[in-house]
Amino acid sequence: MRPLKRAILLLLSWVVADSCIERVDFDIPDSYANDLVVDGQITNEPGPYVVNLKRVINVDATSPLGIPVDAKRIIIYDDLGTSEVLSYVKPGMYQTDPGGIQGEIGRTYHIRVEMNDGDVFESIPDKMDPVGAVDTVYYDFESYQSTVGPIQHAYRIYVDAHRAEGGNNYIRWKLNGTYVVETLPQYTHCPDPPCAWCPTACSGYLMVNGELKEGYAINPVTNEPEYVIGLKCTCCRCWVTPPEAKPKVNDLQLSNGRFVRVDMGTIPVNFYTFFEKYRVQIVQMSLSRNAFDYWKAIESQKDAIGSLFQPVTGEIPTNVNDSQTARGVQGIFYASAVTKKTIYLTKNMINVSVRVPQDDCNAILRSGAIGMDCRSAFPGSRSTTEKPADWVD
Repeated sequence: MRPLKRAILLLLSWVVADSCIERVDFDIPDSYANDLVVDGQITNEPGPYVVNLKRVINVDATSPLGIPVDAKRIIIYDDLGTSEVLSYVKPGMYQTDPGGIQGEIGRTYHIRVEMNDGDVFESIPDKMDPVGAVDTVYYDFESYQSTVGPIQHAYRIYVDAHRAEGGNNYIRWKLNGTYVVETLPQYTHCPDPPCAWCPTACSGYLMVNGELKEGYAINPVTNEPEYVIGLKCTCCRCWVTPPEAKPKVNDLQLSNGRFVRVDMGTIPVNFYTFFEKYRVQIVQMSLSRNAFDYWKAIESQKDAIGSLFQPVTGEIPTNVNDSQTARGVQGIFYASAVTKKTIYLTKNMINVSVRVPQDDCNAILRSGAIGMDCRSAFPGSRSTTEKPADWVD
């Protein structure tokens, strides 16, 4: 496969919807749509560890991020002869047992993917190197005038870190941002008639005689509205985690073992992100040279896609070998030692006015949170009603 098309295909399997650029159509032959993308990692943290399989598809298809692909079996191995067969979770997703194999610094790991049609793919063994530590997470507050609309505000996040003593310079950082929000699903819009309220079942509300009533539900026996003692909304409060905008790896030419003021990107300040507070968790991961080259290429291609002037060029490497079949393979399975540092940004840190959302339907204006189930109100992000175990109230 030519480098340009290989780069584009892999990015289609990984890219997230964070780029505000005009769509660009590429002529990608259908013969490349059979390519398999492998995405997996093992760390020194307790499992389970996940391996995802997807089939790359054309950008014009209905699922541009790829179609999940099932395998006959996926096995993870270390260099001491330990192995584990991963369990099926859902289409295209396999994981180890929570009490199963665990990564150790200094050990080497690889996977074997056996497809239902007999094709076999194996990753090149990847060594888990020591990781160093994140020293400081800090920020600048920024304001800028957008081309349309009011002034925008954001926190730009920076990291100071260092590599492990005797370790290599191959480091990847990831910003895991999470915020808590409350929505108002009783104000969900009806599809027909438009601009009427059709409260979701999880909202704890029901439309009774043309009026929103809290604590009411339909009695399944009588099919009539009935007050239910203790009925509350179960889809109003969510913890939302936006997708990673792009991977961040160090610049080898500038690295001397210490990393100062690494720019991790921005966190927008708006009604939802700072409904209460925002958790910023920085994950630092050690990489082998193969894994570094992979993530560096992804980072460079993401920068190119977001630029009007930089062309998308170069080949994205893979450490997965095919079995001389017609199906191509891309992606990576790699081993990383992991360290983390977390800070919280709170509402009382913001000295600017945050616009309250307005729901204007047929000239009836309602101010406040979006009228939707919070689990589906923020497409592209992972939303859950379960509070993270390590969340600090």
